[in-house]
Amino acid sequence: MLRKALIASSLLVLSTSVVAEGGYIGLSAGQTDIDEDGFDKGTSVAITGGYKFNENFAIEGSYIDLGDSEDNDAPVWTIEADGFNFSAVGIIPVSETIDIFGKVGIFMWDVTAYEDGYGEIGSADGTDLSFGFGAAANFTDQFSLVFEYQKFDLDDDDASNISLGARFSF
Repeated sequence: MLRKALIASSLLVLSTSVVAEGGYIGLSAGQTDIDEDGFDKGTSVAITGGYKFNENFAIEGSYIDLGDSEDNDAPVWTIEADGFNFSAVGIIPVSETIDIFGKVGIFMWDVTAYEDGYGEIGSADGTDLSFGFGAAANFTDQFSLVFEYQKFDLDDDDASNISLGARFSF
């Protein structure tokens, strides 16, 4: 709990610094596929703050709730996963309005498993690598739509996330 509070405080400090020119904030939603047989996809949400140093490089921090994934067998098991991701982002402007990007970072995650009728049956946390790529459609200097694929290592498992979001630049 203390670790999450410290990380959330760090994101708050980052978000106040992104108000400067070059900074951005974003919200996204998507789908997560946890690498476990028989589990459905979860609905993800994320909030991101970042700083674009120039047209080719940015850093960003995100809180990502990867959603709940359930199996279809009784008793139903549910896996919840979330965490904080910090990434270096390489950007290639393709045109005046389209950028493509790739990112690599670290993901500090928590996973909890539940069984219907029993409650929590286990949890784990850790810090592992993440990577992603995507494209941004820049409608104005301040507003972009971002389509992104990210993959997160969760010890021996992986979580793949596809999302669509809005980004506001300062």
